[in-house]
Amino acid sequence: MSSSAALLPLITPPKPKLRDRRGRNYPASVTTLQSRMKAGDPERRSFRERRATPRVPVELECEEKHGDTRYVRLTTDLSTFGMSTRHGPTPVHGSRLQLKLFLPDEPMAPLKLEAEVLGCYDDRGGMRLKFVRPSLEAVRRIHRYLSTAKPSSSPKDQRPGIGGFFTKPRLVK
Repeated sequence: MSSSAALLPLITPPKPKLRDRRGRNYPASVTTLQSRMKAGDPERRSFRERRATPRVPVELECEEKHGDTRYVRLTTDLSTFGMSTRHGPTPVHGSRLQLKLFLPDEPMAPLKLEAEVLGCYDDRGGMRLKFVRPSLEAVRRIHRYLSTAKPSSSPKDQRPGIGGFFTKPRLVK
């Protein structure tokens, strides 16, 4: 029986048709997109915001601790689960930092957060951070602040220090 089983043709199931996220045939949708791009048509897709709350451009004082080194920086923007700073050295991608974020609602009781470095803010330095398992109280305070915060309106690279704040990070001993 084993010799006759070896002579039987191998039956393979047909390959499934690839479909894009809208359920259309994949090769056809890519071909259509490429032809529209060659013709110079504008992008028709709308991209979904992935953040729980939008990123709001605000300047808040933030104390960063990495090992034995502490810096005080200004935030560039803030969302419920992350933030970015514009100036200063950027730690290695994936580094964990201990942060104290000073919100105006209780300036003497800063939020204590752990954050992971996602990368550089731009070619001049700074960094983008993701909060790692923030406490419920921290999330609530940030969310409450963001719902009432007015976005910073001064130009991105020409903001002077305000209210005793400064624009360049400083080493705290």
